[in-house]
Amino acid sequence: MFEPNPGPEPGPIASEEGTGRPVYLRRQPIWSYFLTPAAILVGALVIAGAIWWTDDDAANAPAAGGSAAAPGGASTPPPASPTTAARGLLDTFLAYAASLQLEQQQLTACLNDQANVQLINSHLQRGSQLGVSGTPTFFINNKKLVGAQPTEVMLEIIEKELSSSPPTGLDAYSPRIQQLAASSPPAFEIVEARPDLAGAAFEGNPNARVVIAEFSDFQCPFCRRWNETTLGEVRKRLGDDLALAFLHFPITQIHPNAGNASLLAICAGRQGKFWEMHDLLFARQDEWSNLR
Repeated sequence: MFEPNPGPEPGPIASEEGTGRPVYLRRQPIWSYFLTPAAILVGALVIAGAIWWTDDDAANAPAAGGSAAAPGGASTPPPASPTTAARGLLDTFLAYAASLQLEQQQLTACLNDQANVQLINSHLQRGSQLGVSGTPTFFINNKKLVGAQPTEVMLEIIEKELSSSPPTGLDAYSPRIQQLAASSPPAFEIVEARPDLAGAAFEGNPNARVVIAEFSDFQCPFCRRWNETTLGEVRKRLGDDLALAFLHFPITQIHPNAGNASLLAICAGRQGKFWEMHDLLFARQDEWSNLR
């Protein structure tokens, strides 16, 4: 139901060699669990990892084309290519981008933009400060729900938040949710305030009265389960009063491709297709998770 975070990953941080350009490596990035506030303030910020995009890759990237998913990410993803198994992670992700008709040069520039890596690190840090210790973790306004709980649990919390008087105590909830609150550590609790949603991707009205903030990892099987079982029901209710916000929490100690998946989703979002890429990455998780 829940993918725990094993803690900070040891090892050196990739750095530039005085060239003034980002470091481009073929190996998988080593992303930090989170960067401390002090680290964030140091100069241009040494990124814990490197983007695997190179100029040669840009020249040989697949041309844009294929069938795009419908707005809102609700359509069935395009069928897998029979040559997928022969491709590496980068080529597979570029093929996903082409299937969504993303503009190639803009995508290349975005993947090379270290600000997007900093955005992921900021979400990791924010989640850590909020006590997020694994994925998926949700904040429905100020109600924290841990794990891919049954759809009925999520919908109960949403409906109570949409009511004229959202609960301030556990007595207002069903025995199932009270059980979650009584577990150790608690899988449900009422916290002081909503999380900061700066830099989150929104589906629905960002100013909605109720916002479901999801800290998620594209390689997490429990996050995929939530997308398969519950997201569809949540989407039926999205609109002016209810929105979904996605924050990146890639646990790369156990999911080495998750950081790059987050980066790809962010860059798809720069072209207005975050949720289409979000759905595609979860639908194809088995296809890209073990690639290098």
